[in-house]
Amino acid sequence: MPSIVSRLRCSILLRVGLLPEATRTAWAWELVSGACAGVYTGSVWTFAGRIARADMHATGVQMGWFAAAPAVGYVFATVWARQMEGRSKLPFVYWTWLIARGLFILTPAIRTRDQYILLVCITPIIFSISSPAYTAVMKDIYPDAYRGRLMSAVRIVLNVVTFGSALIVGRLLDAGVDWRTVFCGGGVFGALSAWAFSRIRPVAMDEPVEAISTRAFVLDTFAILKRNPAYRWFTASVFVYGFGNLIAATLYPVYQVDRFHITNTEVANLQNVGAVSTIVGFFFWGSFMDRRGPLATVFLSILIICAMPIVYASAPSVEYLRWAAAAGGIALSGIELGYLNTTLFFSEPGRAAQYQALHSSLFGIRGSIAPHVAIPLMERFGAQRTFWIAEVIMLVGLLLQVASMNGYRRRASMDGEDVPV
Repeated sequence: MPSIVSRLRCSILLRVGLLPEATRTAWAWELVSGACAGVYTGSVWTFAGRIARADMHATGVQMGWFAAAPAVGYVFATVWARQMEGRSKLPFVYWTWLIARGLFILTPAIRTRDQYILLVCITPIIFSISSPAYTAVMKDIYPDAYRGRLMSAVRIVLNVVTFGSALIVGRLLDAGVDWRTVFCGGGVFGALSAWAFSRIRPVAMDEPVEAISTRAFVLDTFAILKRNPAYRWFTASVFVYGFGNLIAATLYPVYQVDRFHITNTEVANLQNVGAVSTIVGFFFWGSFMDRRGPLATVFLSILIICAMPIVYASAPSVEYLRWAAAAGGIALSGIELGYLNTTLFFSEPGRAAQYQALHSSLFGIRGSIAPHVAIPLMERFGAQRTFWIAEVIMLVGLLLQVASMNGYRRRASMDGEDVPV
């Protein structure tokens, strides 16, 4: 334990004391933004799926749309990235966060199932617009050598606050507090998270860019897959793994309600197990990625998350789902850091937002399709067999990543590069 405390203390001193003042200021505001986002996430999204199925009686098709909604907006990520070219990226983050998260302030007016499904579907679509801009802002405000650890610290704060919020809100909901009131309060903190992020002042300014049409920009973005073979193979592995993972993830809240009749308190308990493991994960992944690189981070994270469908397929009671939540928390923290930093790792100078747009667009494509494959599979084969189908798809994606990493190592070795993968 003393060694862990010592390492943590040294890590904090390294992050704060040795960083440029502009970086420290940006980091401080992102920490505030992350804390507010934690209240929002713990109050709203922890329970959104359970309320949709158990309280609002959403149909299987509607649950499919609920699962697909976060991905739909990302289909158009290249279009959003084109609109950001040559402009300050931070306003795109601020306004999309403010609208998407602030919309939950309107939840006291919701009375029907369709209104609820519309809200929980449209808000993540709006939020997705910020993805390319957020990546570019992270590139501007954090030095490469410290980015993993600084971003980890923000995620740790976010998840600690999410933990506390979910713990309190779950019990309030089971005690009879109306979910509309809770979601409204969460929306207030969501709007505050956007305001805090707007206080960041990126140190790098965008250079003027050549004016090209949106169509030409989209074609050039997808041409990245042709001219960058390393990124192409990485993208293929992520697409296949992600498709299987999204099939499984679509069924998690449905299975929790239909099979185990889960309560809000139990949902909060699963969320909190995931939050604690996510916090532990960010402590580990930040330094791991700075030492071993983002490719190794993504590979190990995917290997861990492959345990989730297995647990769900074989769990005899809801308590066993905590093991899946723990695996998911550890893995998702690594994937969150790994995906963004792999994009920065492969991207050409000045094209970080464009690479992120490509990554997000492909996520949008698979995320829009996979949930609508999951529901028919569940109706045909049952939830447990569908979890095993998802597991096989995820493992195929993992094998593709092994092949892509080996290929990249060989090419880097031939070019005389020293690459930590």
